[in-house]
Amino acid sequence: MTRFERLNAATFFECTTAKPFFYHQGNYKCFYCNEVFPDIHTVLDHTDFHSTPDRSSLLKQHIRKGKRVIKVDISSLKCKICEQKYNDLDDIRKHLMAAHRKEFNSAGNGLMAYNLTVSNGLLSCHKCGKKFNTFFLLNRHMNAHFSVVCETCGLGFISHQRLISHRSVHQNGSHKCDQCQEVFPTKLKLRYHIFKKHDVKNVTKTKRLKCPHCLERFAEHYRKMSHLKEAHGIVFTFECQACKAIFPTRRALTEHTTKQHTQKILCKICKKSFGTQTLLKMHMRGHTGERNFTCNICQKAYMHEKTLRQHMRVHGPVWKFMCSECGNGFHNRNDFNRHVKQWHPQWQFKTIVKNFGTSNDNPE
Repeated sequence: MTRFERLNAATFFECTTAKPFFYHQGNYKCFYCNEVFPDIHTVLDHTDFHSTPDRSSLLKQHIRKGKRVIKVDISSLKCKICEQKYNDLDDIRKHLMAAHRKEFNSAGNGLMAYNLTVSNGLLSCHKCGKKFNTFFLLNRHMNAHFSVVCETCGLGFISHQRLISHRSVHQNGSHKCDQCQEVFPTKLKLRYHIFKKHDVKNVTKTKRLKCPHCLERFAEHYRKMSHLKEAHGIVFTFECQACKAIFPTRRALTEHTTKQHTQKILCKICKKSFGTQTLLKMHMRGHTGERNFTCNICQKAYMHEKTLRQHMRVHGPVWKFMCSECGNGFHNRNDFNRHVKQWHPQWQFKTIVKNFGTSNDNPE
């Protein structure tokens, strides 16, 4: 946090009932005494036993220089001066300034708010109302209400702190794979790479991701999401906060955000902006007249591969595999092999004999 955000956060703790807590990799810790607890509501109940320190102690001991944005529960948010209830930090901030002459500078609040009221066993996002089984899922969802965007990939984050943590995925990193020399920014990404690309006998196949509705566990997030959809009929959607478009996956939302709302790559000729270098490269062909996609039948050339594919329809269907015996075409090798086996077995036999004879002519 900046110095001014720290000052604003101290005013919130002095004048409101916002409950601070720490959360990191599944561990919950008391903001005041650093005692660790197994779940979110246990640490919040414990926090009630602490009285709020004076402003000087808050700034020197608890909101020190270099402190990250502080998570707070606002499920019972009230003004300590007049007991008036509020549902949002910005609203109670305006109230404190107008009704009680409390000073806030123009910086942010320095706090990340969650409404941790449990309803039917579920937590809700106080911004959009979506429900979640665990704090982990709610915490991850908060990035959907982004205020900062990664300029490299267009992914949004609710705080600058989360953006800084995310940027490591775009760095080369220092964790090298011994088998293929690829480099990764974190040990977790290296382990996942080894698990997927190399012999996994020496890698522990931990299944840390548990289904909240049954006893199934999963080693990979996408397998858990597929299970939720197929076994329990639960489908997650991701909404673009800029234009309210809905997407089935976070990746699709990221691609949309990059292309539509992070237009920071400029064409030097016409000043039109684009989300990725690939889109700029395609656009530049309009200025240079470059036509690299040529029809091998009529020799017409096109700027884009998509345009060439559309043109090829005028010449009839395009087959990847053609039968030299009867002229039939096929889109994939399996269909082609099945056709040869069924209709031209003698040709298949000739090919085998020919290959056998060739191998005998060239003994090792």
